[in-house]
Amino acid sequence: MTEKLYYNPELASCIATVLDIKECKDGVDVLLDRTVIFPEGGGQLADMGRIGQARVTYAYEDGDSIWHTCPAAEGLETGKEYEVRFDVERRRDHSAQHSGEHMLSGIAKALFGCVNVGFHMAEDYSSVDFDLFLGNDEIRRLEQAVNRQIQLNLPTECKYVSAEELGGLELRKKARGLTGEIRIVYVGGVDSCTCCGTHVLRSGEIGALKISSHQRYKGGVRIFFLCGMRAVAAMQSDAHIVDALARRFSAKAEGALAAAIAQGEELTEAKRRLKQKVDELSALKAAELLNSAPEAKGIKIVTKLVDGADMYELNSLSSAICLKAPAIAALFYREGDTLYYKLARSEGVPNSMKELCLTVNAMLSGRGGGREDSAQGSARCPGGEAEVIAQLQGYLVNMLRA
Repeated sequence: MTEKLYYNPELASCIATVLDIKECKDGVDVLLDRTVIFPEGGGQLADMGRIGQARVTYAYEDGDSIWHTCPAAEGLETGKEYEVRFDVERRRDHSAQHSGEHMLSGIAKALFGCVNVGFHMAEDYSSVDFDLFLGNDEIRRLEQAVNRQIQLNLPTECKYVSAEELGGLELRKKARGLTGEIRIVYVGGVDSCTCCGTHVLRSGEIGALKISSHQRYKGGVRIFFLCGMRAVAAMQSDAHIVDALARRFSAKAEGALAAAIAQGEELTEAKRRLKQKVDELSALKAAELLNSAPEAKGIKIVTKLVDGADMYELNSLSSAICLKAPAIAALFYREGDTLYYKLARSEGVPNSMKELCLTVNAMLSGRGGGREDSAQGSARCPGGEAEVIAQLQGYLVNMLRA
């Protein structure tokens, strides 16, 4: 059995005896008779720290025992005493995230009647799930209310009760199936629930809570948030992005969003006009290509390497060709060492473009596919495509005549 000292806020270290050492996939697991290192649990990540000179990278609970994972024993021996200490910055970070989650959950219930149905803490973010969906306005209202309460700097209080006493208490949340001595945590004057995690001494130590994003989740909402120095880092990053955008658009920070939206709308309109021009040019090119294309059984065979094109232009040109006359279009364009191809047929032409694509794939060692009326693919082709295209044209003419 391991004595749990990590709930005592005045203890950053202790002297403990090694009870057992066993090998594990990450090094060795060390069992102590007492510890200040918090094991993973209740949604909270484990502390890191040291046992003597041995580095602790993880801790977990197994019944009444707490095991500490170390990459190497580094002089640890069963039966001997060592100083045990936790990483203060990591503990401070985790306590801030966990206390922030309590305040977020308590105020969400008070404002909107939300029930917390999930909590997860990662190395770079935390998330909480509520059973009701909250929109943008409600999220902003929730974030403001939590931060106002944080600034009141109210103390965190812990209370231990029996299972019988727990039944008569009004709490935001009660974990099920608890026995023995049960720990209740009261955070920031707005939350109360059973909890096994570590917390700040006063709500002001959370610093600030920033909701980074939210999304619909199982009929409710999943909120991603950051507390303490995580929130500071996120706000610095956001400020850097806004400042860079403002410089890019020669605007003030508050006008960067409007400038970005305006440029996006201009770009969308420019793309629309460009596509319109491409389609108009495709109609002219289609007529030119059809005039010089070979014909078999009344079907024009158009094969062409289109310089400087992209797949949109190939799609546009192949559609224009197939609309003007009964035809099969096999169009190509190059991008670096990759040759892209588009195959299309007019309505009423019986030949399968899906099967033709398999033929082109075999000729070029490429890959692609599609439907009976349209297909496309690509192949690595450093050179020699002109010969392949000529061969393909001859193949199509012979196929139609046969």
